[in-house]
Amino acid sequence: MNDIRLICLDMDGTLLDDDHATVPPRNVAALRAASEQGAAVAIASGRAWSLLRAVDAQIGVTRYAVLSNGAAVLDVAAGEWIYRRPMDQAARRTIITLLLDWGLPFEVYCEGENYIQSDRVEQVVSWALSPEFAQVLRTVSQFPDDLNAALDGKAVEKIHIFHVPPQKRQELLDAVAACGCLDVTSSFGENMELTATGVNKGSAVQALCAKLGLGPEQVMAFGDAGNDLELLRWAGWSFAMDNGSDEAKAAARYTTGTNREGGVGMAVEQYLLNT
Repeated sequence: MNDIRLICLDMDGTLLDDDHATVPPRNVAALRAASEQGAAVAIASGRAWSLLRAVDAQIGVTRYAVLSNGAAVLDVAAGEWIYRRPMDQAARRTIITLLLDWGLPFEVYCEGENYIQSDRVEQVVSWALSPEFAQVLRTVSQFPDDLNAALDGKAVEKIHIFHVPPQKRQELLDAVAACGCLDVTSSFGENMELTATGVNKGSAVQALCAKLGLGPEQVMAFGDAGNDLELLRWAGWSFAMDNGSDEAKAAARYTTGTNREGGVGMAVEQYLLNT
């Protein structure tokens, strides 16, 4: 009999349906049943908390949120930040200035909120993963006139660039490398995600588990893409979605169904609920 005490859930391509906004009913039912049996449910997302509140409301039993690829961990029930690894301020200013000059579509996650410079809103929203998610961006984001000024003195978690043209990718990677304190990952298409060095979902979940007194054999994790790999390798019960990347499947110990068919719920039913 396993002793799974924490379930960590990636969002896009994993927990959510293809609209990037809806949690399939099978997933909701399984997670609520697992919570009733004593397992804590944790979102483990590349997103900021403001972009996840609607998902949290659907799940109904979220206890923790690992955010911005692991740059921060929120105790949802207590409303307290229990872990943070923010970006260097100078590096953040340099990269944002460059992205604005190049006209690339990007957003910035900071202290749980999502920021888009006001004169770039339509461009950024046009790259949203679905019409439903575009509405989320319009509804919950902050829209300052001067993005860098608005972020000064704050704990910036992540810069998310929706699309980097292939001809610009190496130049941007070189600029990031010159900062010397940023990591790069990707989770879909030609996007690029920048965080402080050493930030990933795996290290953040390990920090959470150290606080909770849990080992990897007590953690169930789900993912589908590049920003899930460290978590999938670490968790004792790790599952790649059938729609996931080859890298995610190689990192995970098991595979489950697709996001569309409620693959998270399938695995929770079989391995935790034994139904």
